[in-house]
Amino acid sequence: MAKPGFAHSEAFLQWIWENLLFDFSDLQTTSGHAVTILNPGKKNVSDGPDFKQATLEIDGLRWHGDIELHTKSSNWRSHAHHTDPNFNSVVLHVVADSNPEQVQTQNRSRPYTLNILPYLSEKLHVFLKNFEEHSPELPCTSGFHFISEEAFYRQIEQAHREYFEKKSDDFLTFFDPNLLPSKAWKQALIISLWDGLGIPHNREAMATTAAELLKKWDGQDIKEAKAMSLEIAGFTNADSDLNWNYKSVRPANHPEKRIEQAVELSAAILQEPFNHFLATEAIHLWEQWFRKAALNQTARFEILFGTVYLPALFMLGNLFASGRLKSASLSSWKNLRTPIPASLLKKFRPFHLQDKRYRKKLGSIHQLNSYCKASRCSECFVLKKAIQS
Repeated sequence: MAKPGFAHSEAFLQWIWENLLFDFSDLQTTSGHAVTILNPGKKNVSDGPDFKQATLEIDGLRWHGDIELHTKSSNWRSHAHHTDPNFNSVVLHVVADSNPEQVQTQNRSRPYTLNILPYLSEKLHVFLKNFEEHSPELPCTSGFHFISEEAFYRQIEQAHREYFEKKSDDFLTFFDPNLLPSKAWKQALIISLWDGLGIPHNREAMATTAAELLKKWDGQDIKEAKAMSLEIAGFTNADSDLNWNYKSVRPANHPEKRIEQAVELSAAILQEPFNHFLATEAIHLWEQWFRKAALNQTARFEILFGTVYLPALFMLGNLFASGRLKSASLSSWKNLRTPIPASLLKKFRPFHLQDKRYRKKLGSIHQLNSYCKASRCSECFVLKKAIQS
């Protein structure tokens, strides 16, 4: 168990060191030597010291070597590092121990010791406590009295860029390289849209229905396509093995309703001359399809425009080396304002932000799913700014 003063795991201590989440402006070893961190090192995922190839200046002299961290300095001996030659290259022993002891390596060298406790802010301790308690709220919303809106939106913009890259990669999962590129791209776009219309519970069933439909349909007879789709889906065919989830499904999101809408959009895509997609004006085809099919652009379809159609156009620009198409789709994504259901962003409410732009930024969804829920707090500008402020 960690000594009072740092009631957290050694993994947290490694995380703090790796991300420099402490005041490193005026560090001193336990023997009074000034330490400057030039490179905290690379985290070691194998046997040996926690961080490899670090670079430090100690009293102005540059050192290259490894870093070992412990919550208690006595763990050096209890872990038998003093007999392990893998630790002979350690130049700094970092501990969270107010009364650390001097350690020695197998080759009898004596690494400097840095007690990191005095350099950890109270804010960091509060954050770690909230993090470990697994609160339903974000640990930074209850751990800090001040959240920088500048840091928040810097983080949201980063998440927004990453989300576009992720959705572009997702598009490729539906791309069949065995088909002609034009046909493969149209089919991938259609299956991606069906997949998106199946969120959250029926994505696989919708995508499977789309893929089977495209094997039989040329995009001309919409009525026939709707009938085929319902049969494939099992609504008019008891032999279908597709599973549909109706739990908490609202009437507007019922699979049969979504299938009808998906067929209308699929027909528009299949009937659109392929060269139209290669023009920068292809971004506006989306609106034209909805007018032609007399469909309402609900919030779900506005989200799909950003998460499916724009990434598809970007990947088409990659496929045909069209810099203009890539630039147009990426620019549209950067400036996209999409109404996101408030229920999906409720974890941000405790921030009490004056600027509410995040409510229409799809990167906010990616932030919650890929950073907050994934506990990637160390990579978040919000946490770093809050701790350092």
